[in-house]
Amino acid sequence: MPANERKCDNCGREIEPGVIPYWVRLEIFASPEPPVIYPDDLFEDHQAKMAELIEQMEALGPEECEAQVYEAYKFVICPACRNYFHHHLRQRKKP
Repeated sequence: MPANERKCDNCGREIEPGVIPYWVRLEIFASPEPPVIYPDDLFEDHQAKMAELIEQMEALGPEECEAQVYEAYKFVICPACRNYFHHHLRQRKKP
């Protein structure tokens, strides 16, 4: 792709020179809320539970483990996609 050619990361349309591109930043992260602990949880085998969690994490690999905690993306979009996202998100976020 030539250096002066820009394409929308959402729809793939070329963003013409002189047209303002928009950036979308997306962050996905694990909730910082502490887990809910019930009285029955106090009687579980915590060492076995930790060993199970470690085994699951080892099977995922370091990149996927990190992605389950935090990941961030940046997309360049065209004005039409910006308008679509703006309208769609406004509808979902009614007060």
